[in-house]
Amino acid sequence: MKKYLIWSLLSFCLFISCTSQHRINDDIFIIPIADNISMSADLKCSHFIEHFEYIQLETNENCLILDVFKALILKNHILVYSVNFCYVFDRKTGKFLQEIGKYGRGPNEYQSALIAFNHSDSLICSLGWNDNSMVFDLNGKFLGEFPLPSAVRGMENPSFILRYSYLKDSVLVGYYPNVLGVETKLLITFNQRGEQIKVFPNRNVFPKRSLTMLDLTDAEFYHWDGDTYFKEKSVDTVFRVNAEAMIPHIVFESGKYKIPYEYKWWPPEKRQKSDFIFINKILENSKWIHIQVEKGSVEYSALYNKSNQQLTVSKKGEGITNDIDDFVSFSPQFTDTDGNFVEFVNASKVSNLLRDNPSRISDRTKAILNMDITRNPLVMIGISKTR
Repeated sequence: MKKYLIWSLLSFCLFISCTSQHRINDDIFIIPIADNISMSADLKCSHFIEHFEYIQLETNENCLILDVFKALILKNHILVYSVNFCYVFDRKTGKFLQEIGKYGRGPNEYQSALIAFNHSDSLICSLGWNDNSMVFDLNGKFLGEFPLPSAVRGMENPSFILRYSYLKDSVLVGYYPNVLGVETKLLITFNQRGEQIKVFPNRNVFPKRSLTMLDLTDAEFYHWDGDTYFKEKSVDTVFRVNAEAMIPHIVFESGKYKIPYEYKWWPPEKRQKSDFIFINKILENSKWIHIQVEKGSVEYSALYNKSNQQLTVSKKGEGITNDIDDFVSFSPQFTDTDGNFVEFVNASKVSNLLRDNPSRISDRTKAILNMDITRNPLVMIGISKTR
C-alpha cells in the first residue's frame, strides 16, 4: 500500500511536470522553438484564419509607398510610414486622406515620421531635431511638442534611445542599445513633460567593445490588447512592460541555437557562419502567437496556439498556403487593433499569380487582379479564428 501511494505521488508529479512544460503560469508561455524547427509541418491559412478581407490602397503621386515601411491598422484608418513619410488611408475604402507632417529641418518638420503612436488619443509622435517629439493628430494638424530624455552623442560613450513606444495615456518607454557593451540602461519610462519615471537596468555589461555595426533591429516593441511588449534579439524572453515593471510573458526555448549576447559585436563574416535561431517578428492576439523565425538563412513561419500550447513550424517559402479563397499566399507582417493578421501584398505578387496560375483565381478575387504593378500594396487582412 505504501509503495502504491509513493508510485501514485510520483506519477502525479510527472503528470504535472509534463502538462505544464509549455506554461510556467497563466501569464507566461513557453515556446519550444528549437525542438520543433526541424519538424517542419504543412501550415495552412485555414488553421487560424476564418476569411480574408482586401483593401486596395489608393495610388497617386502624393502617397507612393516605398518597399521598406511599417504600418498601423486602426479601426477607421491605415497609417503607412517610414523615416521620411507618414500617409493616412481610409480603412474601409483605401482612399488616401492626408500626409502627416513633412520630413526636413523647416518649421514643424521632423527627423523621423513616426516613433510612437498614442492609441488612447490617436496621436502621432514624430522625432524632432532637438531631443524632442512632435505631436500630430490623424488629420495632420500639429499639436505641439514635448522633450525626450537627453542623449549622449559621439562614439566615446554613446547613450541614446533607439526605440520609443507608448504605454498608457501619456507614459512612454524608450530602449537604449548597448552600443559598446558599457550601457547601464535597458529601458526608461517617462512622461510627456520629459520626467523620468523609472530606469530598468541593463544586466549585460561588458568590458568596452569596439563598434562593428549598429543593428537597427536589435530590439522591438509590439502591442496587443492595450499592453506593450518588448524583446531584444539576443534574449529569449518577451516582457510585458508598464511604467514600473517588466513582466515575463513569452520564453522561447532555443537550446543550443540561442544567440549569444556578444553576437551584436561579431563582424559580418562571423555572423554569416552562425546557425542560431532568430525571432524576427512576433504577432499576437487572444488565441494565437505568429512568429517569423530564421535559422541558417532559412525562414520559417511558426504558429503557437495559446489554448492547447501546440506549436506548428513551417518553412516560409512564398508564404502560408491560402486554402481559403485560393488567392495569393499569406505572410503576416502586422496585426490590426482587433488582433487580426495583416499583409501588405506587393502588386507584383498579384500580377505573378495572375500570369502563372490563372485557373486558381476565384470570382471573388478577379476584380483585384487588374492591379498595375506600379500600384500601392493590397492590404490583406486575415480575420483570426478565436476558437
